[in-house]
Amino acid sequence: MKLKYALVILMLGCINTQTSLAENLFKQYKMPPLERVDNSSPIKPLLYQSKVLKRSQTVSIPLSAIDDPNTYQQQLRTEIQNSLPNWEVVETVVFTGNKVSELNSLLHSLTLTGSKKVTLQGQRIIGDEALSIPNNTLILGNNATLVTSTPQPSILISANNIELKDFIIETTGLGIQITQASGVILNNLQLTNSGRGIAILADSHFVEMNQIKITNPSQGGILIQGNVSHVWLHNSQVSNSKRTDNGGAGVLISDAKFKENLEESTKNSSLIEHIWPLKQPAPYALLIENNIFANNQAQGIFVDGGYGLVIQHNEISNNDKEGLCLSFGAVNNIVMGNNFHSNGFRTRQTDDDLRRDLAFEFGRLPDGSSVLKLPAIALDNAAQNLLLWNIIRNNAGDGIKIVRTGIRNIIMFNSIIDNNKGHNKYFHFFGVLLGSAGIEAKIDTTNHPIDFIPSIENIVAGNVIYGKHWAGIYLELGSAFNDIYDNMVHKYRLTPLDSTSTNFNSIVGNSWQIPTSPGSSWWNKLFD
Repeated sequence: MKLKYALVILMLGCINTQTSLAENLFKQYKMPPLERVDNSSPIKPLLYQSKVLKRSQTVSIPLSAIDDPNTYQQQLRTEIQNSLPNWEVVETVVFTGNKVSELNSLLHSLTLTGSKKVTLQGQRIIGDEALSIPNNTLILGNNATLVTSTPQPSILISANNIELKDFIIETTGLGIQITQASGVILNNLQLTNSGRGIAILADSHFVEMNQIKITNPSQGGILIQGNVSHVWLHNSQVSNSKRTDNGGAGVLISDAKFKENLEESTKNSSLIEHIWPLKQPAPYALLIENNIFANNQAQGIFVDGGYGLVIQHNEISNNDKEGLCLSFGAVNNIVMGNNFHSNGFRTRQTDDDLRRDLAFEFGRLPDGSSVLKLPAIALDNAAQNLLLWNIIRNNAGDGIKIVRTGIRNIIMFNSIIDNNKGHNKYFHFFGVLLGSAGIEAKIDTTNHPIDFIPSIENIVAGNVIYGKHWAGIYLELGSAFNDIYDNMVHKYRLTPLDSTSTNFNSIVGNSWQIPTSPGSSWWNKLFD
């Protein structure tokens, strides 16, 4: 009980520190410089040739823009709010019909000057065609239900200054598609059993989604793809997504180029082509806060190339794959103050799902789940991301895992508690793993979309790592020039820190127990 209260006090202290930041993170906490590889090291050319580091240094939101996380997130929210429509002076029209075609006819026939407000009185609107909303329009649904039966989008938004409020959308296709739009508010919408809930695409900017509830989507919750920025998702919930590959995440943020049309690409990930790090427009400056992402068959959030994002104060739980992935060139992002728990058990993955993830060969446990579990947070070809003040507990695999090519990520002030829940006789997991998966394989990296190099120049500091992780921190083969300091690691199963790397890593000032001899109570608990 004392430990529980101590951890709560620690986290409250971290939150207070976060809100009182007056200067950048590096100065506030007297952190070591990010560039630490010695000039004579053979790792240096490998590091500076990496795609992800080049990307982190060329995107429009550099690390220096986010190094005061609290100030950055406040500025981002203000920028979005100031660019959204307000409806102080609007003329009102009442719609009494029961078909979308009738509503479209009304909307496009209005000659009102300035903004227009349309209030619906019918409780059930039949989607005989897609609802197309023109500029400067506020639609109040009064909890009307829009029902469509086609795979095409139920609602199309390709205009500016629009608000859609108080709707229930019933469709097996795409609920809402936003394309080349600016100044859009989606407020108090419910989508159940849709294909994909919402897609924000192609040069769309300044979009607020508030009180959105997406339940049981077959293709995934929310897709944000391409040159999209300044999206604010808050007070919302995405749960029970049925799609099991990465495209089925509660929120998918991607710079992938779709080879074919959107509908087919969202069903078949092989139709997606990655052209990062420099040429492909990527989502940026997104604010995702105070949401619930739970019980999805893929990840809670999958970030595939986004940058300058803030993901904070979300509940991310019981997702069958990772809680959060930062992958394929995700750089210069802030992940702070989230609660990750019970992710990564892979209890609902099919054989095809496991084959796609190269996990099928490892087999299944007696409960039918995959032997190979997944972490709460995964980073793969990700650089200069800030992971701060998160609570990461009771997840199947590692708490935080850098899969490979993790460069200059900051992992600080997290409470990482009792993960490794899915350990078995084949695999065991760690509080924090700095990995290097695939570097020993014979892979032609010249045409490969990702790099296969170890974890380099990351900082792991000030974390509480408590409970039965195999080791609190693990440095995998080749990991180099990482700084690991001021962490508290207790109650591990084997050792506080383990390493198979022969390279230099700075490990100083940590607090951890020293194992006792075989036959002790500690040793007897090793295989509990």
